[in-house]
Amino acid sequence: MFIDTHCHIDSYERHAGETFDALLARLPHDKDPAIKSPEAFIHVACDPADFNYARELSEKYSNVYAAYGIHPEYVETETSEDEAKMLELLKHPKCVACGEFGLDYHYGADTREAQTKLFERHLQLGLDSGKPLVLHLREADDDALAILGNAQLKGVNIHVHCFTGTREFAEHLLSLDANIFIGFTGIITFKNAANVREAAEIVPDGRLLLETDAPYMAPVPYRGKPCHSGYIPYIAKTLAETRNKPVEEIYRLCRENTRRCYGI
Repeated sequence: MFIDTHCHIDSYERHAGETFDALLARLPHDKDPAIKSPEAFIHVACDPADFNYARELSEKYSNVYAAYGIHPEYVETETSEDEAKMLELLKHPKCVACGEFGLDYHYGADTREAQTKLFERHLQLGLDSGKPLVLHLREADDDALAILGNAQLKGVNIHVHCFTGTREFAEHLLSLDANIFIGFTGIITFKNAANVREAAEIVPDGRLLLETDAPYMAPVPYRGKPCHSGYIPYIAKTLAETRNKPVEEIYRLCRENTRRCYGI
């Protein structure tokens, strides 16, 4: 059994041209027997325009949970009303985390200063909420570590989602005074992602999470197609091979880590 700890169901519907109901109906019966149906989904609403959809989705489906945050790509457009709505939804009974938020210098290098200020603010808002945090950290290692190192993180569950960094970055994150969990997506299956596999080798058993970031970065052999949560087995298989463990052990560990991180 597994939970997709990070997916964007609304974006999947747009990219794939398929409704969530249609996906659920075919997941256990897909032509590829490796594709499985998740036990549950954590739908991440990181665009304020998606907040209401996420709430409705989590209320409609018993196995869909929600996380609310504001992605760094909205650093120049987010409003005080967006923030107020996020804080309101963090109190919703089906909300399990604050995020994703963070830093992204891959696409936003020209807004670094604004991003760091927003990251500091949202980090404090997330800490004040008492929820687990979901961080988006891309090509911003030094600034991310500096900001996190100055925060009071003791006892806080933090999911560094869609890890794309180096082994050294993973080591630095894991040394923080927090309960750092690192999520691996379909990227771990990519031929050119040796750095991600090297990082996966050193993450402790108790800090691994499985996620898709659907609809993005579908694993091999579906790379380039809209990703969905049923592809988790391909991610788990590569993670198991990387760590020289039976895939059943990876499922067991990641399922327990999901419970410890998110309480589900």
